[in-house]
Amino acid sequence: MPATTRLLALFLLLFAVAAQAAYLDPLDRLSFTVPTGWKVRTTRVDGVRTLRVVPPKADERERAAISVEIHRRHLARGETLETLAERYRRADGDREAASMVRLVPTAGRLTVSYREGQFVSDSLWIIRRNLQVFLLTGQHDVIEARCAANASEYHTYRRSLESVCLSLVVQKGRS
Repeated sequence: MPATTRLLALFLLLFAVAAQAAYLDPLDRLSFTVPTGWKVRTTRVDGVRTLRVVPPKADERERAAISVEIHRRHLARGETLETLAERYRRADGDREAASMVRLVPTAGRLTVSYREGQFVSDSLWIIRRNLQVFLLTGQHDVIEARCAANASEYHTYRRSLESVCLSLVVQKGRS
């Protein structure tokens, strides 16, 4: 590969990395990458404070049904990252068995990727791809991040969705 081509490739890579911004949530002390133009909004879903990361264009939110949500929750009685990993390894109702289950117990991190079906308006069946990350923040608390889109559109937004969910880290100093 000629030197100018390598230099151009390096420049484009650095530009792509620089174009994304890091978001630090002061309340839950977590951070993640936000793709260029995407916004972070704080909402309440069923009484739980939830961070939503939304793409800049309405058609991306609607056609691809992009959903990125991050929230803190308590683990149910007897629930651990290991039991969650086992649950995702098996199909359950409209959810297929996960195509990827990555458990790192020493880091308190579980990453799963799976597909699930759901009915939408007029009995239309849609398959959605999900990337989900669980970060243990205490003995019974976990930060849960779910990045999802319609399976037919997922490939278009895969890098953006992965940049959010896979970059999620909890800052030290709070459990």
